[in-house]
Amino acid sequence: FQMEEFANFDFNIWRKRYIQWISHMKSRILDVFRCIDRDQDGRISHKEFVDYVLASFPTNSLEMNAVANIFDTNADGFIDYYEFVSALHPSRDPYRKTLDADQINEEVSRQVSQCSCPKRFQVEQISANRYRFGDSQQLRMVRILRSTLMVRVGGGWTALDEFLVKNDPCRVKGRTNLKIKEKYLSPAGSTTKGLTVSRSNSSLSLYSSASAPTSPKT
Repeated sequence: FQMEEFANFDFNIWRKRYIQWISHMKSRILDVFRCIDRDQDGRISHKEFVDYVLASFPTNSLEMNAVANIFDTNADGFIDYYEFVSALHPSRDPYRKTLDADQINEEVSRQVSQCSCPKRFQVEQISANRYRFGDSQQLRMVRILRSTLMVRVGGGWTALDEFLVKNDPCRVKGRTNLKIKEKYLSPAGSTTKGLTVSRSNSSLSLYSSASAPTSPKT
């Protein structure tokens, strides 16, 4: 029976159904992606994607294997956030390669200028969308995804404000003190709770940086 249904499979119809389901659940695409991306590394395997959708949305495994291959545009076995958004919104190219360089540079400068270290955290633009952050010699790609600035980290992408919280010493310091305080002052077992809280705050920053003119305080 699945084979018969699959013979008439149309990805565009499936995609529209899935987007309707997401909005019916009052979720955002980012919420769904983060639910699947449990280790928060910015990418999900085919199996994680297929298992999650099969458990939550009316479809079948034949369809889902085809869908996973369509989502994974570079065929590396993983679906990153860019691929996820592009598959669901093919009419919007999430990379928007054209006029973004100035916009990216302006927003990077604005966010970095909030650094309060005695020696300002350095960011150097190397090319249109490649930057060097702090003392690291590593070049990182920076792109705009639906109004949010994203930095390439490992195999995935993270929001620029999250990236700065982890790498700019004055922001890291505040966060580290908070974790140390939680570790020694809270009863046993609440450290993980504290970490979860900071993670949910950081996922919120991904939206609010898109809509609010200033980044939320982490």
